[in-house]
Amino acid sequence: MSTSERINSKATLGTLGFMMMIGVGTLQMQPVLGGALVDRWGLSLQQMGLLFGIELITMALGCGAAALVVNRYDRRLVCQFGLLLLAAGSVLSALHPAYDVLCLSRAMAGAGGGIAQAVVYATSVHRRNRDQTYASMNIILLLWGAVSIGLAPVLMNASGVDAVFWSFPVMVLLALPMTRLIPRHALADGSGHVPSSAPPLTTRSVLLLLLFCLLFAGHGVLWVYQERIGVSLGLAGPTIGAILGGSTLAGAAGAALAGFLGKRLGHRPAQMIGFAGSILAALGIVYGQTLLAYAGAAAMVMAFWFFGLTYLFALSAEIDASGRLTGLANAAVFVGQGLGPLAAASIVGDGSFRMVGWLSAGIYAACLLISLVVTANTGRPSSAALGGNPART
Repeated sequence: MSTSERINSKATLGTLGFMMMIGVGTLQMQPVLGGALVDRWGLSLQQMGLLFGIELITMALGCGAAALVVNRYDRRLVCQFGLLLLAAGSVLSALHPAYDVLCLSRAMAGAGGGIAQAVVYATSVHRRNRDQTYASMNIILLLWGAVSIGLAPVLMNASGVDAVFWSFPVMVLLALPMTRLIPRHALADGSGHVPSSAPPLTTRSVLLLLLFCLLFAGHGVLWVYQERIGVSLGLAGPTIGAILGGSTLAGAAGAALAGFLGKRLGHRPAQMIGFAGSILAALGIVYGQTLLAYAGAAAMVMAFWFFGLTYLFALSAEIDASGRLTGLANAAVFVGQGLGPLAAASIVGDGSFRMVGWLSAGIYAACLLISLVVTANTGRPSSAALGGNPART
């Protein structure tokens, strides 16, 4: 099988999806994992937020650093190094070390996951049908998010918190043989031409990167404490896990709706709908006092969030067809996702969840204002552009 046939095969697509799933680490299960770290390992709410923030910041650094060298070194070896670093950090975490060492272990795991993701992004651009590639990876991530959130409490009840961390070395062992499908070096595009150079960064593109950062910061502020919010309402762990798992499926519905409306809705209306809905839903999570209110708001915030996110990735592709802006957006994503928990940890105190909700809503309000500038004079996105990039919960 030629290199071109191999990279466009279903096996390679499955490999990319699986490696992305491993690369995001504990991100999708942070609400339930965070609650267990507080209840079983004795971490404070501030320590829990700081721990996850460190993991996501190093993920951004690993992804950004790897993106700079992935075209100069053997991609397969870079990917294997990232996976092994993630596995080593996870093993160290599973040993339940002192808090400082635990932070170091999550930094290692985050950096390794970011490196692996950079290789996945660099490889995916060589596939003929990129829209199908990104859509498939979205589906894998969202389904994994729903499964991991739902099963993590069951796994931790049966085997302890360390079982979550031990699961990542096992997945890495499965993924290492799959790296043979990763091409060692960059390939020419389907027509045999080298992609054009990226345009210079403009004020608009910088604001778009800031928008990605703030969007994920607003999400990260609330996401890591959603399990604790459910506990404060008297909900059982399995119930909270089912609600948060179901909310990721609501996110898939939001992204699908964006794809369906792509030709009929412009970027500015899409962002107004997405951010306004996210503001209301974020406040609904912390002010709702019933099971129905909590579940409904959790589903709404994910649906609105993924709806707007789909259009943002489409806009980044329209501004810069070379893909560099989308790659920079991926680094901005993890910076924001890491800064969110750090900001929330500074105000949550002993459980000031309404303050956390207002911080999230305030960040979304800032995003709404910035989006009005970024989407000025934009036309309706094409259906092809709405293929987007793999989204995160």
